[in-house]
Amino acid sequence: MFLLEVMRKILVSLFFVCVAGVSYAQQTVVEKYAYAPAEYQNVFLDYVEKNPSKIISTSNGQYVGQVDENNMLCGYGMFVNNDGSQIFGQFNKGKLVFGITMLGTDVRVGSPDYYVNYSMTSGYMEYVYRANSKQILDGKGLFEYAFVSMRYSNGDQYVGEIYKHRRHGYGIYYYANGDIWFGEYNNDVRAGYGVLFSGDQNHLTIGCWDGEDVRREIKIKSSKK
Repeated sequence: MFLLEVMRKILVSLFFVCVAGVSYAQQTVVEKYAYAPAEYQNVFLDYVEKNPSKIISTSNGQYVGQVDENNMLCGYGMFVNNDGSQIFGQFNKGKLVFGITMLGTDVRVGSPDYYVNYSMTSGYMEYVYRANSKQILDGKGLFEYAFVSMRYSNGDQYVGEIYKHRRHGYGIYYYANGDIWFGEYNNDVRAGYGVLFSGDQNHLTIGCWDGEDVRREIKIKSSKK
């Protein structure tokens, strides 16, 4: 049985700060959000690998993704609100654990209590929210990092973090065939943990990617019940 206390201990012992490579002239490092290493991500996959995928409609919008035996959001999923805002990421006990939250004028990448906020207008980082406070970001090097939407000639679209115009960080990739992928990128290729939603919504695939190769792959079937 997966216990929340175990998760906390793992987070304390294994989490390290995700450093985006941004630094000031004074060598001050910008900490964007807490990044979970492979050890934690594999524990999370073990925890949710038997959770089915469901489509759940609420008064606020629609959720597509994994749920536990109590029908609570648990695992990888995406929630589209009626107002157009969207949430992609990892959920536990009905709440977002880590992911991308697009709120119209702002985008948050990270956990609810530790995230970087991007402006949807400029695409640039504005502040880091941590310890119940906003840490305003400033520095020329920050402009190499952004959150953007990029369309490709084959009909695909990428919405997510970039570094020097290349996909880097967390993002969402919309395939022309209807499939949607959420997860990590490194130097323009998928390089980490994420989820692939099938366009027909019959299943999703969670695991670890290395470009087009999958290091760990778990197929999750959709449940109509």
